[in-house]
Amino acid sequence: MGTVPVSLSKERLGLDLHMYEGDGPAVSDKWSFGGWKLYFVRLDAGQSLTLDGAGDIFIKVVIGALSSPARVPYVAARALADTRITDTKLVAGDEGALVTVLVKTSSAPERVTSMNDIALVGPHDDRLGWSSFGERFAAYTDYFNGLDAGLTPGFHLLDAKGEEICYLYLWTAGKGVDLSTHNHGRPPSPTSPAFAEVHWVVSNGTGKGGMYETAEPGAAHRDRLPVPEGFEHGPFFEFDASGAPILRENGAVTYPWHGWQGGDDGQPGQAYDVVIPFEITVPYARVTA
Repeated sequence: MGTVPVSLSKERLGLDLHMYEGDGPAVSDKWSFGGWKLYFVRLDAGQSLTLDGAGDIFIKVVIGALSSPARVPYVAARALADTRITDTKLVAGDEGALVTVLVKTSSAPERVTSMNDIALVGPHDDRLGWSSFGERFAAYTDYFNGLDAGLTPGFHLLDAKGEEICYLYLWTAGKGVDLSTHNHGRPPSPTSPAFAEVHWVVSNGTGKGGMYETAEPGAAHRDRLPVPEGFEHGPFFEFDASGAPILRENGAVTYPWHGWQGGDDGQPGQAYDVVIPFEITVPYARVTA
């Protein structure tokens, strides 16, 4: 079984994981946070791997497909899918698969009430510390100032040429926090490639947090899609008949105005939504039936 080289990302925050060096199956190092474990697996065509079953196991396919259990990178548009698996053996389809494995252990809390409870621990964790949205984006906007929301640098999953397949990281939103109405419409750049994003939920603090779509920033009506723990949602971005993302003239992926808003249960104390966005780059993003 192959290992996955890890290096500090030279031009962006976080870590580079060279997922396609050497023969498969390839399994990365493991990181933990708040009673969860996180790691990455690459299987070549038809390969299989049995996972450690110590905890509840969830699988998020990044590219390719699994034939058992049957999984693909994107579920139906604006739909929800439970990613928990009961059989710990993974079998790749004809094109192989790159998957993220998340394991909920017995030490995971029912709700995340403090950011101190979800520090990332693992290789190079000194480069994976939490910061507030306000701190991270201070050079671009003051929208996030004072909002109870945080994010980490993350993991750049790279192909055999060192090009990015996907960037994923963790973020949190406190009760009622609106992480802005946006459409990812800025032109892409070498350090900010165009991507077709979905979200996977570690914890839904109130059970009511989730995605929304709206006509424009500030519009009164929002179509809401709460996303439970262990679930992923389907595309909000637009895609063509082949499943490829539809691009704007500037090269950005076409999204409607959308965002994430934390729920509110009316109870005292904090309960964070903890979410992992999967920003799959355009060359690798395909929605399949």
